[in-house]
Amino acid sequence: MLSKLSDQSGKSVRITLDNAFITEYMPDAPDDYVKVYLLGYSMVFSASENNSLAYLCSRLNLTETDVRAAFGYWASEGLVSITAEDPLEVEYLPVSYVLAPVRKFSKSKYADFNEQLKAVLPTRQILPNEYNEYYSTIEDLHMEPNAMLAIIAYCARLKGTDISSRYILTVARNFASKGLLTEKRVMDELAQYDAYTLETGKIMKALKSKKMPDHEDKNLYLKWTKNYGYKSDVIAEIAEKFVKKGDFAKLDRTLTKFYENKLFTVAEIERYLADKDKLYELTFAIDRTIGVYYEQVDYIVENYVLKWINMGYEPETLKTIAEYCFKHNVRTIEGMNGTVEKFYKQGVVSADSLSQYVSRSVAADEEIKKIFAEAGLDRMITSRDRDAYRTWTYSWKMPLDVIYYVASLSKGATNPIAYMNTVLSTFFGKNVDSLEKAKAQKFGGGERDESKVEKTYTSEQLNAIFDNLSAEDL
Repeated sequence: MLSKLSDQSGKSVRITLDNAFITEYMPDAPDDYVKVYLLGYSMVFSASENNSLAYLCSRLNLTETDVRAAFGYWASEGLVSITAEDPLEVEYLPVSYVLAPVRKFSKSKYADFNEQLKAVLPTRQILPNEYNEYYSTIEDLHMEPNAMLAIIAYCARLKGTDISSRYILTVARNFASKGLLTEKRVMDELAQYDAYTLETGKIMKALKSKKMPDHEDKNLYLKWTKNYGYKSDVIAEIAEKFVKKGDFAKLDRTLTKFYENKLFTVAEIERYLADKDKLYELTFAIDRTIGVYYEQVDYIVENYVLKWINMGYEPETLKTIAEYCFKHNVRTIEGMNGTVEKFYKQGVVSADSLSQYVSRSVAADEEIKKIFAEAGLDRMITSRDRDAYRTWTYSWKMPLDVIYYVASLSKGATNPIAYMNTVLSTFFGKNVDSLEKAKAQKFGGGERDESKVEKTYTSEQLNAIFDNLSAEDL
């Protein structure tokens, strides 16, 4: 379960939204964060299969990182509680439940702060509750009053002097989360922001937006340049060519997808997008072959098909592997991924190597048919038969004439393959590696030798046995 209501909220048939959220919290929150909050809140009342992080990401076309950041924001606002990280679980708190009682502060202590605040916001009527919010934040975050004043002045430059206190306090908490609590450190950070104003303005122009970049926009710009490693002129070109119109939140989703796919230049992105249609066609073809249907295949393309292509697989080879999966009852994309990885470990990547593998498999089946004939078996070959044959020839290195000889001895046994496993494993243990040595052993008559040597093993011995076993691939 992704989201749920707190005990104080109470459930009802109708979804009600506290007016305080609309008037106090929503205006200053990023648009995508509001969408996450509202859809997550509605999911509380939805069917369980729709109450998941994946569903929310899919509906809003956001990454998991975006959604987690949004819930982190609302947690800092006191509207939700993140009760588990993996899988993510969010508890919605009622707005009225988080309203803190008014604290009292010394007027003389903040007299100078109050005078400077009036100078920064000369057209605003500042009510006592707003003053208290600034005082509380300063003391709770251990922030210098002059640092708070610098943040307020910065917000007023961005949004005008009618800026709400909630926006200012959100910015202040953001600064505090970075350890920017003194006037000097805040001023240094703001100087850096101002240096980016020209660059962010160019990006806004590329997005055909007349909006002035605000604090969140500049933080996104820092993420793209410092964390992702994109150059400013590349970001502007991506905005103009691939986003065309929108805001920084939309551009952030685009850049995050390109970053996750290791695409850092416009040329790389253009090649990727040119091949994208082919990738989608290939994905639909694979899905049809293995018998699955996905309405949205973006996740399949990015997490499976693109990875297979980067491993060196050609589209036709992947289609052939899909056919192989279907015939071997592998009917999920995760199952096919496991098969592709097994082929890859065997060096089966190109069309030629796959063709050689198929030829070897066909030849092995022909040999198994001959073994069946010697053992008096008349049935279809199963995967267990192939596993047994692979063990005899590949792991135990038994010559074919020895295998045929033991097959002839198994004729008439209740389970010829099981009989052969018993005899051949004994031969392997005794280093019987020729037909002459095999015939010298005392086996025959078509019935399994019922004499057994029983031995009790300690837990330590059993652990040693299993640690030395290695799982066979294809």
